[in-house]
Amino acid sequence: MAQSLIPTLTSIDEEEEILSDLKSITDLDLLKRLRTSGKMVHTKAGKKLMESIAAKEDRDTVRALRAVYDDLDGEKDWIQAVIYDHLAILAKCDDYLALINSRSASVVSRASSRHSSVSSRQAKIHEAERKEKEAELMLQQVEDETRRRKEEDAKIREAEDYKRKVESERKQREIRDEIDLQRLSGAIMRQQLNDLTVDDQAVPTRASSFVSGLS
Repeated sequence: MAQSLIPTLTSIDEEEEILSDLKSITDLDLLKRLRTSGKMVHTKAGKKLMESIAAKEDRDTVRALRAVYDDLDGEKDWIQAVIYDHLAILAKCDDYLALINSRSASVVSRASSRHSSVSSRQAKIHEAERKEKEAELMLQQVEDETRRRKEEDAKIREAEDYKRKVESERKQREIRDEIDLQRLSGAIMRQQLNDLTVDDQAVPTRASSFVSGLS
C-alpha cells in the first residue's frame, strides 16, 4: 500500500520546493496560481490521510501520509485560513494511531478482563450456592422446630385433656356419692319416722287392752 503513494509524495515535494520560494516571486498571477496549487496539494494530502484512516490502513502508511500533510508549509496566509481543518485532521490521525498502538494492549486487557469477569462470576456463583445451602439449612431447622413444637403442644393438650377428664370423673363420683348418701339418709329418716308413727299408734291400743283386762 505504501508503494502506491510514491508518485503522489514526489509531486508534493516538488510543489513544496516552489512554495518555499514564494517571497522571491513578483508575478502576482504566478503567485496566485502557486498559492492555489499549494492549497490543492495540501487539501489532497489531507483527503488521502483521511481516506487512509477510513480504510484502516497499516500504521506505516498512515504515518507517512501524516508526515507529508504536516510538512506542507507553503504560504502561511492560506495555511492560517485552513488551520482549523488542518489541526482537526491531525488530531483525528493521532487518535487513530493511538488506537492502533493500543490494540495489542487492549487485546491483553480484554483477555485479562474476561478472565477477571469469569473469576468474578464463578465467585458469585459459589457465594450464591453457599447462601442457598445456608437458607435450606435454616428452613430445615425452622421446619423441625415447628414440628417439635406441634408435637409438644399436642402432648400438652393430650395431658390437659386427660387431666380434665379425670377431674370431671372425680367430680361426677363425688356428686353420685353425695346423691347416694342423701338418698340413704332420707331412707333411714323415713324408716325412723315410720317406726315412730307405728309406736305412737301402738301405745293407746295397749293401754286400752290393759284397762279392759282390769275390769
